[in-house]
Amino acid sequence: MSNNVSILNKAFASERNALGRLFQKMGTNVAPDDLLQTLWIRIQRVAENPPIHNGKAYLFRLASNLAIDQGRVDARVQRLQDEARSILYGDETNTLDAEKAFLAREELERVIAAAKNLTEPTRTIFWLNRIKGMPMGDVARTMGVSRTTADKHLKCAIAQLGDARDG
Repeated sequence: MSNNVSILNKAFASERNALGRLFQKMGTNVAPDDLLQTLWIRIQRVAENPPIHNGKAYLFRLASNLAIDQGRVDARVQRLQDEARSILYGDETNTLDAEKAFLAREELERVIAAAKNLTEPTRTIFWLNRIKGMPMGDVARTMGVSRTTADKHLKCAIAQLGDARDG
């Protein structure tokens, strides 16, 4: 275990309750215990260089970034759900006429079909980055590919889904 990971593990153990309160205050849709677990996993991946001199400050920065990332994921999911609900069912604030609703459903079906037809690892890289909100560096490490390769797969997925959306 690297020295940085050791420093952060000690800080994590002593600040666990405070981190849980931080996650509660930042108000994501994920339970604080789940975010603590994700934070612990991120700690285990911290590099040795540069050396960490203030473990507590570094830990709280990691925790804040994690909560912000999760908030973005929550907002993205909520926007997608709201848009899908509006397209499929309509609502009082944003009713679509029948033609627009039909075209939107058709567009959505094309994009879903194209997403299902993405090859691996392109599909997983797209899912992790764009749907789950995972940073590309983490995606590349998770998939066991270089950052450049992961970027190429993501660009390919975006192009294919864009083409499907445009018909």
